[in-house]
Amino acid sequence: MAEIIVRKLTNPSEAEIERAATVLKWAFLNPPEPFFDSLTGGNRELDILIHRAHVRAGLIDGEVWVAGYEPTDICAVAIWFGPGTDIFATEEQQAAAGWDQFQSKLTPELRKWRSEYFLPRYHEWIASCIGEDTSMKAWHLDLLGTDPTHRRKGLSSALIRAVETKAGEESITMVLETTNDLNVAYYRKLGFIVRGAVSIVGSGGETTVTSLTKPSLGPSIGHS
Repeated sequence: MAEIIVRKLTNPSEAEIERAATVLKWAFLNPPEPFFDSLTGGNRELDILIHRAHVRAGLIDGEVWVAGYEPTDICAVAIWFGPGTDIFATEEQQAAAGWDQFQSKLTPELRKWRSEYFLPRYHEWIASCIGEDTSMKAWHLDLLGTDPTHRRKGLSSALIRAVETKAGEESITMVLETTNDLNVAYYRKLGFIVRGAVSIVGSGGETTVTSLTKPSLGPSIGHS
């Protein structure tokens, strides 16, 4: 098996940003992710816009990690936000990341669904199952996706371990949410604990969002 190279994107080129966004796009389209259909209204033209905005937001206030087999490969992508940071938390980040461009293409009904239904329900649920401030004090996984042609080769696990090492050194909890039952089982194998689940209903149908956390073992614990 080829050696996996994991790196944090630092001052990436526009081509690297686009490659990372494209990997996420196809990862969530194969198979189709109903929750993203709720976010985009099923408009396939918006898929690349939403993932590009997430990548750029991660580069601004979080960290974007990629994995592959060559030094310049981007075959899998993970977007993380560390303690005190969050995705699209400020108007400045939204504008710089291109989130405003994405939102401008949404229907009024979809913008209303997000602001009046999804976000309030999500924040209330997160506060009830892991604590109101836990996510902002943790390493929070925003998105993790692998090019469908490179799945089941250990790339995603390598991206999790990269930040798990940082979290351990800082004695900080890791937090994530997933809308896929197979992913729940996968994260549990990596030591994450299910903290709760909530039903979200949108244009993509009903989706169960599951929250998982992994407490830090502290800086003295190594990884094999």
